[in-house]
Amino acid sequence: MSKMPIDDALQLVRQDVSALLAVPPVLLGAAKPPNTNGVYMLLVGETVKYVGEAKGSKGLKDRLLSKHISGDDSHAIQRAFSTEFPDRTLRRDHIKQTVSARWIAIEDDSRISAVEQVLIWLYDPEW
Repeated sequence: MSKMPIDDALQLVRQDVSALLAVPPVLLGAAKPPNTNGVYMLLVGETVKYVGEAKGSKGLKDRLLSKHISGDDSHAIQRAFSTEFPDRTLRRDHIKQTVSARWIAIEDDSRISAVEQVLIWLYDPEW
């Protein structure tokens, strides 16, 4: 037996996706995400480049500001700009000034994954 009726679950996911899409993007250099779990999108201009989830004690703040801006060269966003900006300091500055994020806090870990997967399916992000 499922935890809730499927229509209720789909409605929650739909509400989360709609809420995330209604959030205005913020440049990563000016972003102040919370330490809560949730789902986020990275954009360059109006184009969705990456969709991800943040789970764990440091949540969205760690994922967006530490992993994506300061992460190692294996992170998707670092790889995307590594040829144009081989110097990591210049690359980080470029990312902060050109990549925007929108995010939404979600408490239910299983719903986080569902929202992330729906957004990936809808946008098929490059990164």
